[in-house]
Amino acid sequence: MTLPRINQQHLLFSIILGIIGLFINCYPIQFFANVQFVLGNTVTVIAAVLLGPWYAFLTAMMASTGLMLIWDSPHVYLFFGLEALFLGYARRRDIYALYADAAYWLFIGAPMVYLYVVLLMDIPPSHLGFIISKQGINGLIYTSIASLLILAIPKLWFLKDKVKDRNRRQLSAQLTYFFTLMVSLTLLFSALIFNFYFLERQQVMLKQNMTEAVAHLSTSAQNYIKNHQTVIQNTASQLDLVADKPEQWQGILSSSHQNYPGFISMLIANPAANIVAASPVSRLLTQQLPEQSININDRDYFIESFYNQRLFVSSAFLGRGFGNDAIIAMSAPFYLDEQRTQVAGIVEGSLDLTHFSHIDQVNEYTEDESVVMVDEQNQIIYASKKLGLKPLSQFNFAINKGVYRANLELINIHNTTSIVPEYMYAHRELDNGWTVYILKEFSPLLKLAEEQMFSSFIMLLIALLGTFYISKKLSALLTVPLEAVANQFSQSYSSPEKTSAIDDSSPREVFNLYQRLAASKQQLIAHQVELEETVANRTAELEKANKKLTELVDRDPLTGLYNRRYAERKFGELVDFCLRSDQAITVVLLDLDFFKKVNDNYGHLAGDECLRNVSHLLQKYFKRDIDIVARYGGEEFLLILPLSNTLHIEHHLNGFREALSQLEITSPEDKQSFNVTVSIGAITASADYEAELDKWIKVADDNLYQAKQQGRNKTIISIISD
Repeated sequence: MTLPRINQQHLLFSIILGIIGLFINCYPIQFFANVQFVLGNTVTVIAAVLLGPWYAFLTAMMASTGLMLIWDSPHVYLFFGLEALFLGYARRRDIYALYADAAYWLFIGAPMVYLYVVLLMDIPPSHLGFIISKQGINGLIYTSIASLLILAIPKLWFLKDKVKDRNRRQLSAQLTYFFTLMVSLTLLFSALIFNFYFLERQQVMLKQNMTEAVAHLSTSAQNYIKNHQTVIQNTASQLDLVADKPEQWQGILSSSHQNYPGFISMLIANPAANIVAASPVSRLLTQQLPEQSININDRDYFIESFYNQRLFVSSAFLGRGFGNDAIIAMSAPFYLDEQRTQVAGIVEGSLDLTHFSHIDQVNEYTEDESVVMVDEQNQIIYASKKLGLKPLSQFNFAINKGVYRANLELINIHNTTSIVPEYMYAHRELDNGWTVYILKEFSPLLKLAEEQMFSSFIMLLIALLGTFYISKKLSALLTVPLEAVANQFSQSYSSPEKTSAIDDSSPREVFNLYQRLAASKQQLIAHQVELEETVANRTAELEKANKKLTELVDRDPLTGLYNRRYAERKFGELVDFCLRSDQAITVVLLDLDFFKKVNDNYGHLAGDECLRNVSHLLQKYFKRDIDIVARYGGEEFLLILPLSNTLHIEHHLNGFREALSQLEITSPEDKQSFNVTVSIGAITASADYEAELDKWIKVADDNLYQAKQQGRNKTIISIISD
């Protein structure tokens, strides 16, 4: 097979597409379980349609590298590389990309995925249908998107010598393909969205059911333990009453055990840790060892209850002496005196762990749910039989955080290294540190997703066939009349001496279309002239509105003065203006004295009126066109006075200050009159003093601070000479 001559432009374009695809494929869109949509392969389809198979193969290799980085599986090079070649050669035979890709995944891709999963991946066979169907749907999605991009923006693909059709396609065929694309993509996304929300809902329901189940089971287990703790405590209280009468201990113990058979056995030990009473009594009587051999001084339940004098619940352990069952020991001390200072002995009960199987059975779980209960040391106290876990063994598991996405917590307990999760689970910790797990097999949920995906795939194929047929019929109805009109116009232009065949004998729709097309030209010309005039008028109005908007943006809405932003923007222009004539600039900060009292005494409306009056007076005193009078913020004002006279500027500022102190301001609410004063800080310097306004404002602000410190209603100005 000979490779085509390399086109540098095509090579560069395919590399650029490959880089884009690589980046997009580094972030696949997660759907459910291990379903990830790799939209970066869209660029491979674009390259196949525009450039041909080998450039598409290069693009596919680069785009697939992104998936290789994420999935660490080389199969992406094989699957998507072959897909690129297949689409490229199909394009050369004038086969549309969507049809070609559907054929690829149906006859080539699906068998390859099957063989790859069976031979090389550790994935259960039950997952095969799910994996194959999601690969096919994924391919149809990015092929549809690429085809729509090529059809929707043909001017974007300006490449020279790109792959062209051998035969010019008919309009009906193009319309059919476009309709098929639109319907297919719509059905795809609709099916995916439906499946997504359906699976989300299923997961919410499962999570809720498991949470309720584990809560119910935890409550039952906790109540079971607490009830038997109460039994031990009550038995100890009864023994307190007859602590000096050992002959009555056995009767009390047997009575308690008879009433609460949840204990496998119960016993009483004296201060020497020798067992002196047991229930059932037969266990004590069948012991053939000397009394000192029936001693429990090494048991935690004796040590904790006797020496620490507290109710004790042990971890699960293997019983000895009175049986070899896995038990949980509960023990409590009883006393000879009312002050509870002298321990007469301890009472202990070995709790029956098999009771938890009864709790498991009486709850209404589904067949694929299981229960695991572990103690605070992670030893298995109880596990459902179908899990095959041994009591008192460590509960080893792995939280599944692999490629399978679900809103539920996933866990593996049999094959902890597998990427496929075995169970969904919920858990709850009891008050005593034990933990209850509810496990539900993950495979039924995955099977449901597989059925949904497979159904979507089958429906899509049926929809493709149906849409193709219907679209072809509809496009024929649309194109036949248009072709007739086109033929008539073609005859009139190519043979102007001939009379047009479109006349009163032609079909009404075609004749009307012909007349409208003929009349539209003159209307369009007249409308174009009108539009040009309208555009000119609108442009003038827009410029006027922009000018007014600019003025509004630069003005303070309350006082009508310029705002701080305008002053800062214009300062540079004024500096350049003064530099040309070597003139000075004065920057002034004014702050109304005790302005807060105006708001407090006369109200905020009076404060606003005060600011307006001050602004009017400022505009009266500083009214040159080149002066900038701005509201700096709150009750502060900023003056930028170019071409300043250093000998008169302070006098002028004091004139304003005195005029303001005599200005009578009337409150708009209660018509009360009041006066305000102002403190002024200023700097006058040559224009080349500093280029940044902030440096000028810093000096003026320091002077303003001194004016405030010296009693307010003062002017302090710094005149800086070269």
